[in-house]
Amino acid sequence: MSRYLLAALAGVLTGLCSAPALAALDGGGSYLMQGFYTTPGVLPPTAGGYRAVGSGAGKQALLSNDSLALTPDLPELFSVDYATSESPLTASELDYYRSLHQAPGAMAGSAADWGPLIQVPVAITSVAIPYRVRLASGQPVTDLDLNGGMLCGLFSGAIRTWDQIDPAYSRTPVTVIYRADGSGTSELLTRHLNSLCPQAFSTSSRFATAHYGPLPGHWRAERSDQDLLARVAASEGAIGYSGPSGLDISSNAQVARVNGLLPPTSITPISLTQIPPPATAVDRADLNKWAPDIANPAYGYAMVGYSYLMFGQCYRDPRDATALRTFLGRHFGLNTQTGNDIQLVTQHLIPLDALWKKAVRDSFLLSTSPLSLNNPSVCNGIGRPL
Repeated sequence: MSRYLLAALAGVLTGLCSAPALAALDGGGSYLMQGFYTTPGVLPPTAGGYRAVGSGAGKQALLSNDSLALTPDLPELFSVDYATSESPLTASELDYYRSLHQAPGAMAGSAADWGPLIQVPVAITSVAIPYRVRLASGQPVTDLDLNGGMLCGLFSGAIRTWDQIDPAYSRTPVTVIYRADGSGTSELLTRHLNSLCPQAFSTSSRFATAHYGPLPGHWRAERSDQDLLARVAASEGAIGYSGPSGLDISSNAQVARVNGLLPPTSITPISLTQIPPPATAVDRADLNKWAPDIANPAYGYAMVGYSYLMFGQCYRDPRDATALRTFLGRHFGLNTQTGNDIQLVTQHLIPLDALWKKAVRDSFLLSTSPLSLNNPSVCNGIGRPL
């Protein structure tokens, strides 16, 4: 045996010996939700660590069972049980999955047949607009208030210097800090911008794709909310966007008001709280009915949406289904004191109301529901890989 082969074999054995025991529930995705899912007690004890890589990578990992999408820096091999995203599954993503991993696209009962996918909202979230701007006198601006036209102008590049917003502001160039990756936060932002200025933006989880035309050369891309916030804080004339968790959203000095309003809290009236959950059996079986979005709400803060949990109905390893059932039972349970509502509010997220929680329980946890986890009539011999 050659020394090169021996060295390779030694590396493999070392990796196997040092690898952690397989967890009963593995997944990840959204940076926006990282603070919530890494809060002790949110995920069940048997679950693996939450892996924040962005909504796009999270969905890719789930759809293809590609753990490398969740571990780009230190590759690991494991079965991907769930994903989190503020960007709901698209028609093309569902078509891709169904053509390969759900009968009749996959041979019924085969190893390739993983069964149906499920997506449910777990929280209402918002897009905050952090900024660093100064007055012409040199003092920091602490009361930035943007209307729709200003948002379109700043993020499209039509407004190039800050004195175009207010003559009292410095003539510093506007530097937009944006997400480089597939980001649910980018999708929430661009959906709103598309509703205001469709000539400048489409809706996409990639900001650079949604933006029509080339981006100014001095704008900067970052791969996570945390990196984006750090770049804004360090860059004069910068503006960006992020989820609400990493900021003091009650401070106008940190985040801009939009039409006079700061990002919402659990006690703030917002349009999404008025949307009813799917009620009929047909609607509950349709993934799209669980993902309503308002691009430009009639009242309240302008940029709001849901964060979704995406998972399979069927799991070959019953431990995965048990761990997932534990999470769903706690998160969507009747008792708000023993659930995750407090943990959501701590991260500036808004819990779902009782009607939505009941709809999730009745659809995916009741054994009498055809949509329930590992329902034997649907999942007999099939499911996500071990």
